[in-house]
Amino acid sequence: MSGRPLAGIRVLDFGLLTAGANTSAMLADLGADVIKIESGAYLDPFRVIGKSDNDEGWWNRSPQFRFTNRNKRELTLNLKDPEGQRVIRELAAKCDVVVENFRRGVLDRAGLGYKELSALNPRLVFAAISSQGDTGPERMNVSFGSTLDATSGIASLTGYEGEEPRISGMDVNYPDQIVSLFATGIVIAAVTEARRSGKGAFLDFSQREVASFTLGEEILAASADPNHRLAPRGNTEAGVAQQDSYQCGDGKWLAVTLNTPDPSMATFCAGKDRDAALKALLTKGISAAPCLDGNDLLRDTALQGVTLVRDEKGGLVKGLPYRLDGTGLTIERPAPDLGQHTDDVLRELLGYDDARLKQLNDSGVTSTTPTIGEV
Repeated sequence: MSGRPLAGIRVLDFGLLTAGANTSAMLADLGADVIKIESGAYLDPFRVIGKSDNDEGWWNRSPQFRFTNRNKRELTLNLKDPEGQRVIRELAAKCDVVVENFRRGVLDRAGLGYKELSALNPRLVFAAISSQGDTGPERMNVSFGSTLDATSGIASLTGYEGEEPRISGMDVNYPDQIVSLFATGIVIAAVTEARRSGKGAFLDFSQREVASFTLGEEILAASADPNHRLAPRGNTEAGVAQQDSYQCGDGKWLAVTLNTPDPSMATFCAGKDRDAALKALLTKGISAAPCLDGNDLLRDTALQGVTLVRDEKGGLVKGLPYRLDGTGLTIERPAPDLGQHTDDVLRELLGYDDARLKQLNDSGVTSTTPTIGEV
């Protein structure tokens, strides 16, 4: 991906689901050569969660996997096999970055943690993305976005007054989304410094701490007032006369903020289609905006090529939330099939010949099909 900002950077990607895989995907979007590592015995869960059928090759047809793994190459290696571990060490010596979001200790037990790999490559930037970070009593906890909604404090603010805390759920997984944005930026900064100084770094990302960081004002308020309690407040906002979402006559919703209370707003919106209600409110100088859903966003041409992109197979993938010199994301290769580039990468980077590649395949170190049976 020459000509992109990160051209010449190589990433060894153990990232799974969103937090890890989307971090490395954004590095790939910016031109890094990202080499995703999977095992036939342990697929990226998005291959399984998103499968649409049980027919041959189901593991290569997940929209969720495609969404966060575009622009990558892929190797399939058994990390429990000493030969698979040997290959990883050889690859790490030729990479600039490692991205992983396994449970703490998984790579250490395989002899593939930061201590071991940085000894082979002192310039290596090792981004460890985990639930609770690499230290502390909860470091071994695993989680999903819903868990982090709860433990970060986000769920305590989500919902309506008097209701129980609400989590964002699998469709959003808000903490996973935001940690990948933070991690991508810090990885780029660390790689820049490593190229200047010749010294890499261990980057410890706690998803819970990143999520709590977004609640800074609420945490500050609690520190200033011991009686302050985080609590859901729906669409209301302190200091705002009236703010809520109102259903319009066509069943669609409109968000409205008023400087002075208007008890007739719900009736007004219910009597008009959303577009007509929106136009009328904006004409009066009232702040209003449509509450869009996924189908609305798909039809929004302003998002095409930026937030939402289609790969060469026609599949939807996550775009970049910014443009570079007026240009959005370029899909140079769709998300890889399982083990699609194993032989090519091992030939190119490690000089393996056909005999060595056959040996690895015959022994089950490499593969292009799952070894986990029906999922």
